[in-house]
Amino acid sequence: MNRASHTFRELFDHKVVQILGNFAKKRDVELYLVGGSVRDMLLERPTTDVDFVLASDAIAFAKAFAASIGATCIVLEENPATARVIVKRSGVSGTSWLSMDFAQFRAASLIEDLRLRDLTINAMAIAFENAETFAKQACEENDFHVIDPCNGMNDLEAGLLRFPSEKVVQADPLRLLRIYRFAAQLDFEISERASALVIKHRSSLSNVAAERCRDELVKIFKVKKAYPHLRQLERVGLLEQVVPSVRGTDSAWCSLEDFEKSPMPTRLDAYRNQINDYLREELGVEADRRAFIKLAFLCGDDPSSIGKHLRLSRKTVQFMASLISGSTEFKRIMPELTHKQIVDFLRKYVSDWCGVLLYAAALYTIDSAILKQVADTYYKYILPIFKQGKLITGNDLIQTFCLKEGKQIGNLLKEIEDRQFAGEIRTREEAFAAVAALIRQQS
Repeated sequence: MNRASHTFRELFDHKVVQILGNFAKKRDVELYLVGGSVRDMLLERPTTDVDFVLASDAIAFAKAFAASIGATCIVLEENPATARVIVKRSGVSGTSWLSMDFAQFRAASLIEDLRLRDLTINAMAIAFENAETFAKQACEENDFHVIDPCNGMNDLEAGLLRFPSEKVVQADPLRLLRIYRFAAQLDFEISERASALVIKHRSSLSNVAAERCRDELVKIFKVKKAYPHLRQLERVGLLEQVVPSVRGTDSAWCSLEDFEKSPMPTRLDAYRNQINDYLREELGVEADRRAFIKLAFLCGDDPSSIGKHLRLSRKTVQFMASLISGSTEFKRIMPELTHKQIVDFLRKYVSDWCGVLLYAAALYTIDSAILKQVADTYYKYILPIFKQGKLITGNDLIQTFCLKEGKQIGNLLKEIEDRQFAGEIRTREEAFAAVAALIRQQS
């Protein structure tokens, strides 16, 4: 789902959010903005969604509100009752402007509900009555009352992460990993008490579903500077709990750190936009190629083991495998690199040559001129051939030369394609002439 980010001024000036205030007031429902929404507002960070809580009937309320504005409502959980209202942009199919979650108190009162949340900075709430007034107070006067039973505002100002209590860790051990994810995303410190609780309860993380652990870990890899936070995970023993097969050698960690410092060598600046687009392409579980290049450094020679532990998609595992095998192959051919070797390399790793090149550059000492030579060859030589497409097809061979389906056709097409990439054949006419000559040689 694609969701735009908004400032809170934009958010609460929006007609839908204003309608929500009136809708709740008519039904005598007390709504509270809560959790990450409050945290992001206080940090003046853009937001992609809004979280509300109410005392009862959250799903019924969300369904009724969605129906009143013609939006989509999805039930997320039955206990605690939680539903999501998705407001789509008019005239834009498949995208949403805003996502609003409505959850029921998980305890007898709002205060008790907040005390059950993962971190103190996520355990704050603000009463939501009128969107216009709320926007003015939140964005201009900073004059609003924050319900803060766990002193989250102080921690927010100090850039400190704490658990509200040891009980919240015992209730959901995933929070042991989540605190490091927030440390990475917000660049906050983890309190000594929280670190002690992590070490004390780290073994309980093995009882958490692999998919949930994967999602938290991948979010850390997505952060621009994930290296220091991943090393913290390693030091407290959490990384091994999540991925027992991780092989973080000193050289692997150094390569990961080098990649984060300079993911794109300066000699590739001419192709910066194309390469950034490639790195931002998602490979599933809401992570992009850049994140999985980082993970590949810790895979050793066998990404399938990490893929199995984290329940990664086949596409993601294959991508990391290509990085590892491709970088090894590139290192082998690098000493005496010829144009033909570059072309063969680019054809073999056509979808991921760029990732292989960046991965190899972080692993090995590679002359930047070589990196540019490979990139130039792809964009100026290989890509135009791909855009041109195949000069002839199997049907062409059957119709023109009265051939029967079989290996001969496949061999002829491969030979023509090889000659096309070698620069020996450029037109359809030349391809037909080459096929005729090959058939005569075989007769």
